[in-house]
Amino acid sequence: MSMDQITRRDFLRFGACTAVGTSSLAHTLFNLRQVNAAAANSDPTDYKALVCVFLFGGNDSANMLIPADASQHAIYAAARQNLTLPLDALQLLNSPDAAGRLYGLHPAMAGMAGLVNRGDAAMVANLGTLLAPVTLDDFRNGSSALPPQLFSHNDQQVLWQTSVRHSPAHYHSSGWGGRIADLLHSVHNDSTISMNLSMSGNNFFQTGKSVLPVPVSGDRRSDFRLRTSWRTDDKTKFETVKGMFDRTHDNLLERTFSDVNNTAIETSELFNVAMEGATDFENFPNSGLGQQLRSAARVIEQREALGMRRQIFFCATGGFDTHGDQLGAHAGLLGGLSGALTAFQDTMESLGVSNNVTTFTASDFGRTFISNGRGSDHGWGGHHIVLGGAVDGAQVYGQFPDIDLQSSPHDTGRGRWLPTTSVDQYAATLAKWFGVSDSDIDTVLPNLGNFSQRNLGFLG
Repeated sequence: MSMDQITRRDFLRFGACTAVGTSSLAHTLFNLRQVNAAAANSDPTDYKALVCVFLFGGNDSANMLIPADASQHAIYAAARQNLTLPLDALQLLNSPDAAGRLYGLHPAMAGMAGLVNRGDAAMVANLGTLLAPVTLDDFRNGSSALPPQLFSHNDQQVLWQTSVRHSPAHYHSSGWGGRIADLLHSVHNDSTISMNLSMSGNNFFQTGKSVLPVPVSGDRRSDFRLRTSWRTDDKTKFETVKGMFDRTHDNLLERTFSDVNNTAIETSELFNVAMEGATDFENFPNSGLGQQLRSAARVIEQREALGMRRQIFFCATGGFDTHGDQLGAHAGLLGGLSGALTAFQDTMESLGVSNNVTTFTASDFGRTFISNGRGSDHGWGGHHIVLGGAVDGAQVYGQFPDIDLQSSPHDTGRGRWLPTTSVDQYAATLAKWFGVSDSDIDTVLPNLGNFSQRNLGFLG
């Protein structure tokens, strides 16, 4: 077959499917200081995974974690009005917070409430993007640095995922999950497969300087579908392109391009063969998030075949921008989240790796405590979930905001809560458990030094 029979689009698409293999090329360029620092981290023979579940649109977490004390619930109901969830409908959590207050989860989150109550999950209250601690007076006077473009979906999504201040015209080039992978990949993994696998497309969170996220589809295979289809459907076309990569090239650029693609082919073959042995796991809901977490579970099951001891996964679901008709839509969203997370945690327990896998939620921001008449609008601080066997569960961590709008030191307007815990503190707690050393944590999270509490304590 001649080159004329292979379209330019085919060739370029084939060449673009090299993300898995490029991680090995990048490793040869690794900064030695990072490798040496990572060598001092936790035992490289164990396995750990972080699973980020991003809720795009800004989850109204004021209706996810709700005061269950009668007096506090009355204050909640007065502000939320048509968005109020009745006290007797809540999925009650057994343990009070540090201040002795009781809480419940949304009525649709029975599975998640069960995980919290049995100690396999915890809630983190009033978490949000911060560059440094901020008081309400600081906010009003502009006397402390604030995250740029507050209440903007795109900007806050990026800041959540990168934890680095940016301007709208120049987003930061790496996320905190990517920076963790840069430090740990070459020490903890034998495979050329990237540590960072995305079940939901491209993202800032997993992008590092050396390690890039690789998309994984729901059919067990990495995003090498073009190469795989060539091998099975048109072997001659595949062998022709493979032959071009196998040639000896005098030009350095051509040689590098061919080497990277050959590594990608070999790596994709390793990945696809390993995933052929994965279990179907039929217990997951047939939803976008359910199937993403199912794919993550399959990869985790095959971790030894893939040569992986550290992995970071990115999953996501949308629809949380609930400005109108919120009650019904939000019930479906939170019910779907609870069902998918519960199925995932149950699967990790069945695989015997519950203590090795920590899952956590993230979102653009919380939403206004005050109803807009039909739903809620863009806010700031919000509540989040962490789950896994290593989580010191059955608790609410952080400081729940004072919800009395007449006197609250956390209300920046309409119940947009000033966060009392930063994304950096949340991320640092996860990164420390994952194996990032104390000496490297500030490299991963450059704002962390502005906060006195560097570990929130929800992971042992």
